[in-house]
Amino acid sequence: MFDFDGTLVSRDSFFDFALGYCLKRPARLLAVGALLPLALLQLALRSRAKAASALLWAMTVGSSTRQFVLELRHYAKNTLPRYANEAIFAELVRHVQAGRRVVIATGSMPLVVRGLLAARRVGRLPIVGSRLRRKWGGLVAETHCIGRTKVQQLAGRLGIVEWSTVYTDSFTDRSLLRAARDITLVSPSKRTLLRTQRLIDQATLLRVLELD
Repeated sequence: MFDFDGTLVSRDSFFDFALGYCLKRPARLLAVGALLPLALLQLALRSRAKAASALLWAMTVGSSTRQFVLELRHYAKNTLPRYANEAIFAELVRHVQAGRRVVIATGSMPLVVRGLLAARRVGRLPIVGSRLRRKWGGLVAETHCIGRTKVQQLAGRLGIVEWSTVYTDSFTDRSLLRAARDITLVSPSKRTLLRTQRLIDQATLLRVLELD
């Protein structure tokens, strides 16, 4: 099981895309700025999905869904490859070549992941990620695939209810970490490392992989 943002790539892919998208469209940037206080309030209320939806809606209201998707695909193919973490992709390929079932569980959108995999000539892999839908003339998050939602999506979409190995940079994946027997933390913060150590038992293999 591989996380994507901060693991296979060195940044939050959608935030990076959104920043570039809005900088090229000043009116969108103003709309996002207008809804930023609402998004911050939602974050304070521990509703990351609603916060993300508010900003996504501001980015896309009144625009073509098809054009937005094309922009995402262009970003995944032409920009995101430069941020790929080579060491983690090497681990992914090693598992694939060994015949193991490799799945990517991410808060990003599957089409972004598929675009990067295609750019790197990696074969198609099962992916669960965030999904969007139209609402009030813009796009919002239908499924924000983080935390326990990843576990729910793995079971509901792929029929996966157990796994042995997890690669991630974040303790928000604790629902995945708790069920794993082999964990690789990718350049984790000290807090993430300590919390993971407290979460797992002595039978779980924990490795820390620091990237430059």
